[in-house]
Amino acid sequence: MKRSALFLLGVAAAMLMSCNPVKPVDPHAFNIGSGMFVLNEGNYQFSNGSLTFYDIQADTVANNLFYKVNNIPIGDVAQSMAMVDGMLYIVVNNSNYIYKVNANTLYCDTTSTYGMGDFYSPREMHFVAPDKAYVSDLIATGLWIVNPKEMTHCGYIETGKHTEKMVQVGNELYVSNWSYYYMDPNSHESYNTVQVIDVNNDVMVAEIEVGKEPNTMVVDKNGHVWVLCEGRSWEDEFGENPTLWEINPMLKTAELRYEFKGPYDFDDDIKGTASSLKINSTGDQMYLIYNEDVRRFDPATLSLSETFRITPEPQGLFYNLAVEPTTGDLYVADAKNYMMNGTVYRYSNDGVLLASFKAGLIPSAMLFK
Repeated sequence: MKRSALFLLGVAAAMLMSCNPVKPVDPHAFNIGSGMFVLNEGNYQFSNGSLTFYDIQADTVANNLFYKVNNIPIGDVAQSMAMVDGMLYIVVNNSNYIYKVNANTLYCDTTSTYGMGDFYSPREMHFVAPDKAYVSDLIATGLWIVNPKEMTHCGYIETGKHTEKMVQVGNELYVSNWSYYYMDPNSHESYNTVQVIDVNNDVMVAEIEVGKEPNTMVVDKNGHVWVLCEGRSWEDEFGENPTLWEINPMLKTAELRYEFKGPYDFDDDIKGTASSLKINSTGDQMYLIYNEDVRRFDPATLSLSETFRITPEPQGLFYNLAVEPTTGDLYVADAKNYMMNGTVYRYSNDGVLLASFKAGLIPSAMLFK
């Protein structure tokens, strides 16, 4: 959910939407093979999030699958996905809900517990084990501990700050503290920390200072955590340029590795924008959306590639990225104007357009199956 949708966000009331279909659905009548799920956020408070599946080999796409199988929409702002042991978990932010569905049929098994609420504003889900996961929260000041098998809450870690993205190195979980703005738009306080959680004991063991508004993180081939900070660039008076930081997990310290400048001749008075940091499977090439274009960053040389640049169409708005683990192909979600169905583009790792397909409203999270 981007800022345009979040400005109005308050504490969401739980909307426990039943997956019980209007008419019985044969769970064996629909089968999904290998490919990529695309979660379409939908508009805030319109409950029009949806799920798309792209068959990479056949180059075919199917939209609105969750509704077609279960006869009910996903809900209000479909935020993120996770998949373990053949089950797909869909986090629905403003509806305050997580669905558990069969990743092959997308069927909600109403004979077992298929949904979980009682969050404040859930964002991301990170699995530590099949029976243990963490859920970050935009409004709660900590992390929820849940049992995905039983779909129950089993604990909470108080961190004192709102939580967002998560990556794991060994037995430690790195959690970005994204923003305080959505709790108090009149405040000029910005988070600039990443917190470290011991996953064996469920306690916070460190807090590391980075740039303002850390939005996304990746782990490189050396096990180091790279943190992209947007610098709260939508409010120039109190903002700063986006920055990229490298965290050494052994030392629990961060070093500023790159500062992104403004979009016009690198004018320091005009803040740049940077988001959606992703990394390839070998952990040596990063991709991000920088000043509306998709760029490639080499962590070895600490430089943006001058030859790799993907620019959106005149009415396009690049919103999120994904890197296919096997081929290294890059997928770019284009949200258009937030009011019409978006497009997902597939590029080679050299930036050559290979395919594209229509998705739903505001395509964002992408997950390979």
